[in-house]
Amino acid sequence: MTQDYIHFSEIVAEIGRLCKQKATGTLFVATRDNRSAQIMLDKGEIVFLFFSSKRGQEALDLMSKISDGRYRFQEGGVGLRRMQLPATQTILHVLGGGSGQVTSPAREQAERASLGNGLSAEQKSVLESCLADCIGPMAAIICEDNFQSAVDLHAAIEALAEEIPSPGQAKKFREMVAAKLG
Repeated sequence: MTQDYIHFSEIVAEIGRLCKQKATGTLFVATRDNRSAQIMLDKGEIVFLFFSSKRGQEALDLMSKISDGRYRFQEGGVGLRRMQLPATQTILHVLGGGSGQVTSPAREQAERASLGNGLSAEQKSVLESCLADCIGPMAAIICEDNFQSAVDLHAAIEALAEEIPSPGQAKKFREMVAAKLG
């Protein structure tokens, strides 16, 4: 476990990083009010959620209300502890404070497939880097959420700019992207 309690958004950012790295193992979280959570990853996909004696969607709903905690990631197989869950990016979005309204995994996968993805790896990297300069570590999660539905670069830029609370920072984001991607 980390020594000090940190804001839950930092823990969610770490979960997002582990997902990107295709990690396999269990992330253990201890909250300030002495509750425990487990998030199991299999090759970067969240396959099991447990919090306060609840599992799956019920655990996710409760976990979205965690304010701070300590965590430890233990690498290793997750065995047979799998459950029906929303897509990993949806889980990260909900944990990061997004809407608790989620669709079934099958419907979500069909919607993602029908939307396609019109961004190159370079464009995604530049967008995430510029957004991180404006809002910090949550940029990775916000980008992943928005990249799934981006039909082109302009739509992605505008969707990400709308996620920035400050109009000045949103303008800075657009300018930085324009300078890098011209």
